[in-house]
Amino acid sequence: MKAYKVDHPTGVYDMTPALIGLIDLAGAETFPGTLFKMAHAMTGCGHLTAFAFDRDADPLVLIAENAGQRPVARDVANHYRSTYWRHDLANQVMAGTPTSGSATWCIRTRASEIKHSDYRSACYTSVGLGDRICIAGAPANRTIRINLYRSGGNAFSDSDEALIARGADMLLALIGRHARDARAAQRGPAQDLRARLLRVTPVLSTREADVCAGIMEGLTSEGIALRLDIGINTVLTYRKRAYARLGISSQNELLRLVMD
Repeated sequence: MKAYKVDHPTGVYDMTPALIGLIDLAGAETFPGTLFKMAHAMTGCGHLTAFAFDRDADPLVLIAENAGQRPVARDVANHYRSTYWRHDLANQVMAGTPTSGSATWCIRTRASEIKHSDYRSACYTSVGLGDRICIAGAPANRTIRINLYRSGGNAFSDSDEALIARGADMLLALIGRHARDARAAQRGPAQDLRARLLRVTPVLSTREADVCAGIMEGLTSEGIALRLDIGINTVLTYRKRAYARLGISSQNELLRLVMD
């Protein structure tokens, strides 16, 4: 594994002008695919993921895109998030890094360096990936990691790595903004459902009501976690507490309670 802090240049370099053009797309459904196409054209990456990390919680999948028709990146990202992220060698670099004002890191990992065989297989070799460049930092008080992959027989060149490192800060800022704007765009219906829920069942705490509103909208636990900026395990805890307070055990019972 190779890891180093990225310098913060004062000029505009290579990747940055192209990234600036994506600012207006942040928060839109087309942002992930457009970002991937640009990164693929400039670096040859065939697979791009981004995660948000909070303390003591599983990471949230922000972006998962790949070349080809099958959603391989999404499948791998879900395996990584639910099972394998604790085995990521990048954790050795990021351990103890504060979530505010920290440096930007460039961390390069090859599949052959990963000792955990199940992680290596599920997230690298079984889908033909062999080389990863990870950009990590905390642009808005939460750690974001952006991963660009190439196949085992087509590793990144040194110039590819340098190009990605020069665009690191802009990439982190863009994806951080995309996550915030996407959450904001989803808040309208949730507020109406939350208000109705609290009129019917005022016993819920603020967070329990937020989680229940997301459930009534049909969001997954991952979607609720991303919206509320909390971990998935925290979402599950609030759901369990809310259901216990309300004497229910399912989404259908929650909906009936509110609609009736």
